[in-house]
Amino acid sequence: MRRLRWVIGLAALGVPLLLLWQFQLFAAENGGLPDTVQAEQISTGILIDAVLYDGYERNDADEAVRIVNLTALPMNLAGWKLGDGSTTVELPATAQVNAGSTAWIARDSAAFSRQFGFAPDIITTGWPGFANQGDEVLLILPDSRVADGLVYGSGSVTQSWWQGAAVQPFRAGGLFAVEGQILYRRSDPQTGQRVPDTDSRADWAQTPDDVLGGRKVQYPGWELDRFFVPLQVTETAVITVGVAPDNALTIWLNAIARAEQQITIESLTFEHATLAAALTAAARRGVDVAVLLEGDPPAGLKDQERWACMQLELAGGACWFMIRDDEAAIHDRYRYLHGKFMIVDGQVLVVSSENLSPHSLPDDDKTDGTWGRRGIVLATNAPQLLARAGAIIADDLAPAEHSDLRRWQAGDSIYGAPPPGFRPITVTGGITYTIRYPAPAVFQGTFPMELIQAPESSLHDGVGVMAMLQAAGAGDEILVEQLSEPAHWGGATGDSTSDPNPRLEAMLAAARRGARVRLLLDSFFDDGANAETCAYVNGVALAERLDLACALANPTGLGLHNKMILVRAGGRGWVHVGSLNGSELAHKGNREVALQIQSDALYAYLSGLFVFDWPHRQYLPVISARVSGPPPHVLISEVVYDPPGTDAAEFVELVNPLRRPFDLSNWRLGDAVVPEDFEDVRRFPAGTILPPQGTLVVAFSAADFEAAYGRLPDFEIYGSDPRVPDLPDDPAWGDSAALLQLGNSGDEILLRNPAGVVVDVVAYGSGSHPQVISCPLLSASGHSLERYPYWRDSDNCLADFRDWPLPGPGLLPK
Repeated sequence: MRRLRWVIGLAALGVPLLLLWQFQLFAAENGGLPDTVQAEQISTGILIDAVLYDGYERNDADEAVRIVNLTALPMNLAGWKLGDGSTTVELPATAQVNAGSTAWIARDSAAFSRQFGFAPDIITTGWPGFANQGDEVLLILPDSRVADGLVYGSGSVTQSWWQGAAVQPFRAGGLFAVEGQILYRRSDPQTGQRVPDTDSRADWAQTPDDVLGGRKVQYPGWELDRFFVPLQVTETAVITVGVAPDNALTIWLNAIARAEQQITIESLTFEHATLAAALTAAARRGVDVAVLLEGDPPAGLKDQERWACMQLELAGGACWFMIRDDEAAIHDRYRYLHGKFMIVDGQVLVVSSENLSPHSLPDDDKTDGTWGRRGIVLATNAPQLLARAGAIIADDLAPAEHSDLRRWQAGDSIYGAPPPGFRPITVTGGITYTIRYPAPAVFQGTFPMELIQAPESSLHDGVGVMAMLQAAGAGDEILVEQLSEPAHWGGATGDSTSDPNPRLEAMLAAARRGARVRLLLDSFFDDGANAETCAYVNGVALAERLDLACALANPTGLGLHNKMILVRAGGRGWVHVGSLNGSELAHKGNREVALQIQSDALYAYLSGLFVFDWPHRQYLPVISARVSGPPPHVLISEVVYDPPGTDAAEFVELVNPLRRPFDLSNWRLGDAVVPEDFEDVRRFPAGTILPPQGTLVVAFSAADFEAAYGRLPDFEIYGSDPRVPDLPDDPAWGDSAALLQLGNSGDEILLRNPAGVVVDVVAYGSGSHPQVISCPLLSASGHSLERYPYWRDSDNCLADFRDWPLPGPGLLPK
């Protein structure tokens, strides 16, 4: 495959170009300067950009240094030198780096090419030799002054051209190898331009001082610059959503069946007999089929996968593995090839949280139920997303460039045929999980979309998934359904203070801003890490009184394998689906692919799935009691009518007990029973949407409410805080001069639909209404009337509500 040179954006360094020209002219006229390195450093716009000092090849023959030209002109480097503080080598007279571009310098072109997949730009005669334990790397002008330098490991930090501590390889508790790790400069996540040079470790991506912009790694073979900025587009497209184990297999099979020219797939594993048959049939009808798989998956390479590859190869398709072979100095580019995506004819992109596994995609008669793993599959025809995904897989599956790719061969003891007589597993599914989504859902329109990939662009401040989480605030919602979301990064020795999981901390920060946040994590595969996360999250929620909760679940029998984040912020719904777990390795060392889409309809659909999967407590009635489910509408769920002190902190909470969003536009809330009452009724404005299991709080005074409960309400009556919208008055009911305040000795709270029909009533004390049985007054000031459970409505306040001493506005009772 032909390698493309990607240009780095110019930085505003203010480099005097005349001075640069004079340096080059001086060197050219004088044949270079003495080998002595002077302490003075000068800004030239040429910087050391990356260093591989501990290579994979024998005797570190693949050591290399990359330089970057941040000026607007090409630079000839004749007479310049590369050194380690004691030894220097002169760059050849032909050495040049183009404007706004980079150039790799190496001593052994063959060794470099074996590891990087392309030839170096500049080859030297001799080499300084950079020590694995630590050293200095210097770029030296022809007059022996230092143009740029780097101190790493145990190298000397007393250099006049360096500030502070040395750059250290990033280990994360031993998660990332030092061997092969490339030290490289940080870039701005929005533009891809290099951050301003400060001659310190803060300039480098391995810096521990920046949780998002630092603490990163790079290894040979990565196209980091090319894919560093996530693809962000707005396109008219069709989006098809499949739910596993219910119907996700349908999306894969339909796309494969329609293929006419080419199918390319990346997956961690390939163990599905039905998909193997579909791909084999496509290959036999002339379709170019290629599958790229992880050569060392966590559970090991199974005979079922060897068999599936054999079927495909015998039909004319190709099965490739990304492998590691230490004896041959072959190192796989990514810790795990964990992405799960497919491109068909350049027209359909399928992105999945699920591997090509019968456990995730069961192929059984689902009329009697099934059994499998919960996940999501998205398919789209968005052209720019297809182009970016195609570029990713073309770089990953390039055997002419990368030695870590090995094709299936029958006689290969690892990547070959299964044992003679092997019989594949073809029976899948079961009957214990009732199908909820019998067919995929289709959405059409124009959508803002992003393609996120690891390790290049999955963890940027203000971009991608972090931007989604950072956008959520008061009145917004975050729903997370994940196989894994660790409480902290940094390996077993890390903690949430020194090694925070930035995704999780962003979710907690959103809850502190007033967002409703729910995390649903897998219990089937959990080794204790998810339980630790829930203990941490629920502890924060309790201590800080946040609308935040975490639970473990296994809703479909074989694990919650999903990697889904849903965010509703500012009235807009965003969906993130793909292969990304919440681990540090997933974001920094694996090949991962995910789609991020802004679609209110898609958000509503998947939030309904989330609500269904959330574990609900079962309330078992006595045998003779009448059993009923939640009503098909919003309910009044909690009331504080007599708070301590003044009554300005009183509130009414509503809840949506359904598994779908509920539109409250033009619904009415008040204490006027008839239009002539000298009381008040308020109307919810257009666009007021209550998500599944969502709550909405109306307070009399937002300022007093915040002082009492530590958070802001969704609406207020009095107009005390400009951050909180006033709930508009309904002039058709009650007295327009009255304010919605509840009587301490008794009152009624009524919820009406847009037609004015009473839908729910709570009456207490001296208050009464012919549709309901009233509650007595609460036992103490500061208590609340709390509906328990929150979805039950028998129109009997004594049965539906409890006298609760710990009001929790926005928090549903457990």
